[in-house]
Amino acid sequence: MREYVKQFAVDYENVWNLFNHMNDGLIITDSKQNILAANPAFQKITGYQYEELFLKNPSILQSGETPAEVFDDMWSSILDKGTWTGELVNKKKNGEFYWSYITITQIKKANLDDTYYIGIIRDITSRKLAEEKISYLAFHDNLTEMPNRIRFKQVLTETLRDHDKKGERLALIFFDLDRFKIINDTFGHQHGDEMLKGVATRLKEAVGERGVIGRFGGDEFTIMLPSVQSEKEVTDFITMIYKKFTDLPIMCTGRELFITSSMGVSLFPEHGQDANTLIKNADIAMYCSKDEGRNNYQIYNEGMSKGTYYQLIIESELRKALENDEFKVYYQVQVDVKTNEIYGVEALIRWDHPERGIVPPGDFLTIAEEMGIIVDIDDWVLKTACQQVKQWNDEGNNLQVSVNISRKQFERNGFVDFVKKTIRETGIKPEHVNLEITENMAIINVEAAIKKLQALKDLGVHFSLDDFGTGYSSLSQLKRFPINTLKIDQSFVKNSNGNDEDAAIVKLIIAMAKTLQFTVTCEGIETLEQLELIKKEGCNHAQGFLFSKPINAEELKLLLKQPSTVQS
Repeated sequence: MREYVKQFAVDYENVWNLFNHMNDGLIITDSKQNILAANPAFQKITGYQYEELFLKNPSILQSGETPAEVFDDMWSSILDKGTWTGELVNKKKNGEFYWSYITITQIKKANLDDTYYIGIIRDITSRKLAEEKISYLAFHDNLTEMPNRIRFKQVLTETLRDHDKKGERLALIFFDLDRFKIINDTFGHQHGDEMLKGVATRLKEAVGERGVIGRFGGDEFTIMLPSVQSEKEVTDFITMIYKKFTDLPIMCTGRELFITSSMGVSLFPEHGQDANTLIKNADIAMYCSKDEGRNNYQIYNEGMSKGTYYQLIIESELRKALENDEFKVYYQVQVDVKTNEIYGVEALIRWDHPERGIVPPGDFLTIAEEMGIIVDIDDWVLKTACQQVKQWNDEGNNLQVSVNISRKQFERNGFVDFVKKTIRETGIKPEHVNLEITENMAIINVEAAIKKLQALKDLGVHFSLDDFGTGYSSLSQLKRFPINTLKIDQSFVKNSNGNDEDAAIVKLIIAMAKTLQFTVTCEGIETLEQLELIKKEGCNHAQGFLFSKPINAEELKLLLKQPSTVQS
């Protein structure tokens, strides 16, 4: 190859044409970093004409926004390795800041005066703005614009770490509206949303700068009060919140509605040392306040947890479920958007309880994780699903099976070996196996995650990033993972009218996925309008009730015989 490059470079016109027609900016400096050449693309990006750049130092582009340690790393890498690639915040001639992705290479010669530096630059401002937008939307509730569950827990965790060092106390309040379901059922979900926005506004007024408030989900809100001095300070604060709601009604559908709430309180460090424990105990206290008649609050005590006997029963029955083969795998079809044909299925666990019937996963998986048996359950699902899909494919189908992988399953040392063993024992083709991981799981230990993913990717296994948009991983990091597909969380599609913020997010994610050469699967498709929206934007695959609810293996076998799952 070197010979051909040399042959190309001998002809001055070849080099000059390449220099002038590159889409990326390019500059050449001498050993003292004086600019000698700048191509048209570089001039366009920076706003400077060549005459203004000639013999100037590239530092004229510095914005003051790039941390000094980035430049330290840059020069350390150039002197050590001869090259550096990274991101800088630069400034155009007109003063406008822009993000640049830049590679600087030193062409070192024995005679220092013959040494050159070559810089290749790309304006990535649009990508960075898109990342920032996704980051905000991923961490904030669309309806109330409050921090969502993920962001609230992050802030709480950071604050707890700080309070632990300082020896300070903190209060966590779990706020839940009483009988909100009646409002939804009576006036409809749209007016229920109006009510929630009114409640959020009232809570923001009450909390102000004193604490942090987030929407935890549905009609549940969480409030963090840092640096509390006493329980009385907390109870006085709660009394003030109640007054905000009892003195003034909330307008909903043109009516004045008075609404009550139940609250539970947990205190750091007395009732928990971490975010999950404090939230759980405040939640328990909140339910105790509802048991006491609603419209009041309770401060957590250990006696409340003793009342959670239901969980103990579930734990006992879960152990029997493993032994008695009570778990079942249900399958939800995944459809090729262009052809409307089934191309794959997602495997979903259900508990066929001998007394309560089919129990959804949300009612037992968290408990199973606390019991330490979640990995056993996940392994069983993967093996069972692979066996079943192998059987269907032997009957003339060509299906890919998607299986959710839990964090504990993924992080164990023998994960890769278990997947390989499952493929070998079931006889399924590796390319027919698609393992779904979440954003947050993948970024816990990036290098270890990439190593595991690549080992299986080399075998032919596919990977999907599930619930994309609800967590956050930067695009520069995301493209490092050897994944095939982004799955857009159903929350962005399910309630969208096609022209709202959620639809904009869907369009943005699909566009970025195309850039990164990922395929896209949209979850939660329930209407033809939603299907047309994602089809128009170039989504590859879809799943949702429009095609089929999760069904057992016998029902799916019948569905596979139908020519098409939906007519659009």
